[in-house]
Amino acid sequence: MASISGDMNFQTVQALAETAKSVLGKDSAIRKLDLAAVKHVDSSGLALLLEWQSSVSKKGHAFQIIHAPDDLVSLARLCEAQDLLQLHSRTATE
Repeated sequence: MASISGDMNFQTVQALAETAKSVLGKDSAIRKLDLAAVKHVDSSGLALLLEWQSSVSKKGHAFQIIHAPDDLVSLARLCEAQDLLQLHSRTATE
């Protein structure tokens, strides 16, 4: 399981994407992603997660996000992407 901390926003997604290239290239090693330490997610963070989900699913693996921050869940719901990522808020699972 991989984890991310801090923010997933316009300023950080480029570095996160570069880091993930090596991990995703290894037979989709990221199959479960823990976002418990992520504070805020904007639309660029959502786009990155959708890209990772697509990359992993193309290789025939499931991609699960756990402990999604509420702002990510709200944004995904607004963009009708909540079901694609199978997101649930932190408070709903605790």
